[in-house]
Amino acid sequence: MKRNMAKAGVLFLSLMFLPVFLTGCGLFGNSSSSAPIDPPQVEPVNSDLVGGTGEGEKGQSGEVIMTDKVLYLFDSRGYVVPMTMKIPYSEAIAKQVLTYMVKGGPVEKNLPPGFSAVLPVGTTFQLNVKTEDGTAVVDFSKEFKNYEANEEEKILQAVTWALTEFPTIKQVKIRIEGKDVETMPVAGTPVNQPLTREDGINIEVADSAMPGNSTALTLYFEGETPDGSLQYFVPVTRLVPWTEDKTAATVAELIKGPLPGSGLVSNILPTTKVNQVKVDQGVALADFDEKILGVSEGGKEASIKGIQSVLLSLAATSGAEKVQILVNGKADPLKNLIDFSQPVAKPKSINPLQF
Repeated sequence: MKRNMAKAGVLFLSLMFLPVFLTGCGLFGNSSSSAPIDPPQVEPVNSDLVGGTGEGEKGQSGEVIMTDKVLYLFDSRGYVVPMTMKIPYSEAIAKQVLTYMVKGGPVEKNLPPGFSAVLPVGTTFQLNVKTEDGTAVVDFSKEFKNYEANEEEKILQAVTWALTEFPTIKQVKIRIEGKDVETMPVAGTPVNQPLTREDGINIEVADSAMPGNSTALTLYFEGETPDGSLQYFVPVTRLVPWTEDKTAATVAELIKGPLPGSGLVSNILPTTKVNQVKVDQGVALADFDEKILGVSEGGKEASIKGIQSVLLSLAATSGAEKVQILVNGKADPLKNLIDFSQPVAKPKSINPLQF
C-alpha cells in the first residue's frame, strides 16, 4: 500500500512539473461492429530475447509465419493506445514487438489514420530478460534520444506496457548505448528504478486529487480516428483522492466518464446505478442496474462497449484474476453480449486491426 501511495504521489508531481498531454478476445474491430471477447491465449516468452530483425520466421513452404501481438502506438491526440496487429513471428517475439514500434519501420504502412509508431526513426536495441525477477533490460542505440520532450513519458509508457503484455515480464529497465541511465536524455524523467504498469499510462488527475494522497486507477474509454473510421479503447491512469477500495472507485470513475476536453467518450450511461462491487477469492464482481446495458427509452439494441470497458478497467486496476459482471444480481441479461455465467479473464487481444 505504501508503494502504491508513493507511486501515485510521483505520478501527480510529474504532471505538475512536466508537460503532459491528456491526450490498459478482440475489442473494437471497426466502427460498425465489435468482435466478441475470447479467452486469453498466453504464449511463453523465450528467456533469451535476442535477434528480432523484423523479418520473422518462415514455415516449411517458405511463407512468413504471422502472429497477433499487442503494440502500443500514438494516436492523433497523443494517447498511447494498444493495437493488436499481425506481425511476423520470431522466437525473440518480445523484441519483435518493439521493432514494430519504431517510426519508419514496417508497421507504419498498416496504421489507421492519425496513428504513428512511438520510437524514434533508426532506433535499434538489445533486449534481455532476467527470468529470476521478470526484468526486461532494453539497451537502446543513440537514435533513441531523438524525440520531443512532451513524448518522453509516453514513450516509456508504451515500451513498458508493450513488454509487460508478456506474462514473464514484470518490469522494464532502460539502458542507452550500453550504459545504465538515471534520467531520460531529453526531459529528465527518472528511470533509476525499473518501470512497471503501476507507473501508469496516459496519466490524468481528477480535480479533487491531492499530491501524495491519491490513488491511481486505470480506466478504459473510447477514442476515434480523425476521419471517424475506427473507434478503439484508450487506457488512462486517473489519479483520484486516496481510497483503499480501488475496485469501487474504478466503477465510480467509469460512470463519471472521461475528463472534459480529453477527446474521449464513455459508453456507460451516467445515470447507471451500482448495486454491489467487491473482490472475493480473485474475482472482481460488479453488479449494476439495467442501465449498464445502455438500452435507451427508444429501445435501441444494448451495446457491448460499456461492458467491455468495465471488464478491461476492473482487470487492470483490481488485481483480480477474473471479472464477473451482473445486472441486478443476474448474468442472463448479458448473455447476448458476453457470457458472464462464469467469471471471465482479461482478454489478451484489444483493438484488433484487420488489413
